[in-house]
Amino acid sequence: MPSLAPTAEPEIPLAAPPPAPGGKGQNLKFILGLKLSQLRRENKFPLKKLAALSGLSVSYLNEIEKGKKYPKPEKIFALAEALGVTYEDLVSLHLGANMTSLEKMLKTGALQNFPFEIFGVSSSGLMEMMSGAPDRFSALIDTIQKIIRRYDMRVEHLLLTAMRSYLEMNNNYFPDLEKAAETFRKDHKWLRNAGAHRADFVAKLEQFLVREHGYEIDEVTLGREADLRSQRSIFVAGTKNRLLLNPALEPMQKAFVFAREIGYRYLALEARMATASPDETATFDQHLNHQRASYFAGALLLDQSLICDALGPFLAKRKWEPEALRELPVRFGATPEMFFHRLSQLLPRFFGLGQMYFLRFEHYADTGRFRPAKELHFTRMHSTHSIGVNEHYCRRWVTMRLLEELARRPKTTKGEVPVLAGAQRSKFPGTDNEYFSLSMATSSGLRGGVNVCVTLGFAMTDAFKGKVRFWADPSIPDKLVGDTCERCAITDCEVRAAEPRILRRDEERTRQNQALRDLIERVRG
Repeated sequence: MPSLAPTAEPEIPLAAPPPAPGGKGQNLKFILGLKLSQLRRENKFPLKKLAALSGLSVSYLNEIEKGKKYPKPEKIFALAEALGVTYEDLVSLHLGANMTSLEKMLKTGALQNFPFEIFGVSSSGLMEMMSGAPDRFSALIDTIQKIIRRYDMRVEHLLLTAMRSYLEMNNNYFPDLEKAAETFRKDHKWLRNAGAHRADFVAKLEQFLVREHGYEIDEVTLGREADLRSQRSIFVAGTKNRLLLNPALEPMQKAFVFAREIGYRYLALEARMATASPDETATFDQHLNHQRASYFAGALLLDQSLICDALGPFLAKRKWEPEALRELPVRFGATPEMFFHRLSQLLPRFFGLGQMYFLRFEHYADTGRFRPAKELHFTRMHSTHSIGVNEHYCRRWVTMRLLEELARRPKTTKGEVPVLAGAQRSKFPGTDNEYFSLSMATSSGLRGGVNVCVTLGFAMTDAFKGKVRFWADPSIPDKLVGDTCERCAITDCEVRAAEPRILRRDEERTRQNQALRDLIERVRG
């Protein structure tokens, strides 16, 4: 049995980061600060000289340039006179022709609302970067915007990417939320494994929200909305908070929704989204609070010590047993996705398996399309988010194999979709990159014709082989794999869905570069 003593401290302790600056007022501060810094540099005025000419202190001017202060009109007049420009020049939101991209991003608030603080960049530090070389910074922003347009990204994609990076930086483990869930459970004398699938426990969670927080639970309205059938729940704030539940939810899914709502209340998280789906109008604070409430729910329903006690014997097996993996989430009353996501939080912390990733793929039976819906990579390993638009994901991964097999399987006599489990050792051709994957696939439940597969992948290091003893079981298939068909060097692939055009393009560029170097050497010689 593994000890619950952590194998390593997380790189960054969890603390809700300060909200990024935003809003119209902050836009004005940013733009004025940039203009002041730019004009001062053009006039070759040190801060001390501008302070003497304007009658303002050096420290106050420094605060303006960092976007922290917005002076009163009389002080702006003094600055305009000292710099030889008009009042309108300083207060205008126009930055100049060479900084159009930066100006647009500042006006939308995307730059100010991005959570730079999480990555150690303060708003003043951002201002210093922009004011130091504003035309180059604007060119960088223009490049980023073109990449965003090329890959059809929107602001919410950037925020979700930032959220994912934040989780990866912390190895997806947050001690304060684990402790909060444990304290809540003890205070209310709830069992550590009450069973999220049991009707009596689901009712207890629902009654707690109704009794303690005045919720009204509505399991009818959402079921009537054809365009919202994929939503598990919608929160409607008001004098009486209403939680609209999808009537098709399984008991364990209801339990998670209720536990997440309890998390919002217990952790006093105010900024929130109405649904669990990313919303293009959501702020980073809303994404962060959703993550915190969801983490609390997982910790409340799936106690870390019990999970670790169950994982130890499973990982110590010498033989790969698919049924043993299928049985684990059932034992804790969890869906495969809930359970795998919880494992992604605990395996790096308590089992030393930090070189891992979590993937959730969706398979649309009507089109045959595969789509990565969620991913975390704790050491910048193999990642699907580096793949371009409209590429075909490699069918040789166990994830795809299980999804295709599930699509061919008939439902059970009770109309249920089976749960498939699989394992695979994978290697990229021409490299030493080897991975071990554990996957579970089943129906999405709420969306007809959509199946879901969750995967935990591990770098096959000595640490991994020492913990996961069944890794060498000969019944587990070995596969050469690629990222996508368009990038794959495997010549005899039986499941290739597209020609390797990107690989051929890259190989051609390599040959051209080598030919160029050879030509230069011959001419020099």
